[in-house]
Amino acid sequence: MTASREASRIILRGGGSTAAGFAVRLGARLLFLFAAGQLFGAALFGAFALAVAMVELGVTIGNLGTKRTLFHYLDHHDEEGRPAAHVVLDAALLILLVSTLIAGLIVAAALLIPRSDLPENTATAMVVLAPMVAGQALIDLFSATTRWKHLIRYEVLGRSLVEPYAGIAGTIAAWVLGFREEGLLIGYWTGTLSALAFTFFGARRAILGFRLRSYRPPWAGLAAMLRSARANTLNDFLNSLYGQLDLYLVGILLGEHGAGIYGMARQVRTPVRQVRQSLDGMLTPIVSRTLAAVGPVDTGRALASAARLILAIQLPILIALAALGIPMLDAIGPGFVLGYWALVLLAAAESIQGAFSTGDLLFVYRRPRLGLVITATSIAVGIAAGLVFIPLWGVTGAALSVLVSIALRAFHRRYALSAEFGVRVPLAYSAAPFGAAILGAVAAMFAAWLAGASQWLLYGGAVTAGLAVCGLALLLWIRATGSSLALEGFVAAPARNRG
Repeated sequence: MTASREASRIILRGGGSTAAGFAVRLGARLLFLFAAGQLFGAALFGAFALAVAMVELGVTIGNLGTKRTLFHYLDHHDEEGRPAAHVVLDAALLILLVSTLIAGLIVAAALLIPRSDLPENTATAMVVLAPMVAGQALIDLFSATTRWKHLIRYEVLGRSLVEPYAGIAGTIAAWVLGFREEGLLIGYWTGTLSALAFTFFGARRAILGFRLRSYRPPWAGLAAMLRSARANTLNDFLNSLYGQLDLYLVGILLGEHGAGIYGMARQVRTPVRQVRQSLDGMLTPIVSRTLAAVGPVDTGRALASAARLILAIQLPILIALAALGIPMLDAIGPGFVLGYWALVLLAAAESIQGAFSTGDLLFVYRRPRLGLVITATSIAVGIAAGLVFIPLWGVTGAALSVLVSIALRAFHRRYALSAEFGVRVPLAYSAAPFGAAILGAVAAMFAAWLAGASQWLLYGGAVTAGLAVCGLALLLWIRATGSSLALEGFVAAPARNRG
C-alpha cells in the first residue's frame, strides 16, 4: 500500500468512526433541542446559548491550541528526553492555569456589566458555566492524546455519546426536580464532567499511564510551550470569535428571545459542520506529516482533494435541511420557525467554511500570523455586515452577514495560499459538488413547497428528490471527466527535516 493510500485510509477510517459518533450524537442533539424549545422556551435558550458561546470562546484560549499542536510536541518528545505522558501533563497544567484565569474574567464580566446591557438570565448562565472552560479545554487535550495514538474511539464516544446523552439526562432530570430556569446549565455541567472523566480514562490508557510519581513540572519548558502557543492560540481565539460573533450581535441587537431563535437555527445546521469535524481528528496530524514530507505545494493539492470530498458530503445535508427546516423548527417549539432562512443561509456558509478552511492548516504550521490577518479581516467584515443586515432583516440578516463574511474569507484564503505557498487550485476543481448541490436544492425546495406544511411524508419525498438529483449530477460528472472524490497526496508516515 502506498504512503498516499495509507494516509487516505487512516483519514477516512478515523473520519468514518467520528461520523458514526456524530450520527449517534445527532439523536441526543435533536432530543436536547426539543426539550430546550418545549421546556425552557426561546428566551432561556437564548441566555444559555450566549453563555455557552462565551465558554467556547474561553476554551480557545484555555486549551492553548493543543488539540492541534500537541501532535508536534508528542512527535518530538524523545528529542526532549521526556516521556509522552509528561508532555501531556505539561499541557494539562498550563491549561488548568490559563483556563482558571479565563473563567475568572468571564465571571467578572458577568458581575460588572450593567443589567441594562447584559440581561440577568445571561449573566447568571455565564457565572454558572464559566468553570467549564477548564473542563472543555481538558477534554480537547485528552482527546488529542488518544488521536495521537490513532485511538479515535475515545473522542468519538466521549463527545458523541457520553457528553450529549449525559447532558440531556441532566437537563431533563433538573427540570423534573423543579429547576425550571437552571436545567440547561445543570445539563451542561453534567455532560462536560462525564466526557472529561471518560476522555481522561482514554488518554491514560493510550499512553500507558501518566507516571505521576516521577513527574516534575519543567517551569522553563512550560514557559517555552506557552510562548510557542501564542500565535496559534490567538488564531484559534479569533476563529472562535469569528464563529460566535453573529450570535453576540444578535443578542445585543435583538435580545435573548432573538438569540434563542437564532441559536436554534445554528444548532440545527450543526450536521453540516460535523462533516468537517469528523475528518479533522485524523486530517490534522496527517497534514503535519504530509507538510514535513512533501512541502506546502503538494500538501495544498492534497488539501484541495479533501475540500472537494467534504463539499460532496456536506451539500446533500444542506439539501435535506432546506427541505425539512420548516417542519423541524416548528416541531421544536413556538416561534422557532422564524429562523428558517437563517438556518438555510448558515448551512450554506458552513459548507463553504468547512470545505475550504482546510487550507488554514498550512497557516497553522507555516504562517500562523498570516492566518491571524485573514481571520481578523473576516471579523471586521462580519461586524460591518451584521450591523447593517441585522437591523434590516433580523436573524435572517445575521445569517446573511455570516455568509458574506465566509465567502470573502474563502477568496482571501485562496489568494494567500497562492501568494505565500504557490498553491493554485482551479475553481473548477470544486465546481461539480457545488453545481450538483444547487440542482438538488432547487429540486428539494420546489418539492417541499408543493408538499405544504406539516406533511412529513411529502417532505421526505422532497428530500429524496433533492438527493437523487444531486447524486445523479455528481455521478454524471465523475463519468464524463474521469475524476473522483478520493483523497490524494497525503502521507501517513512521519518525516522530519524535509520540505
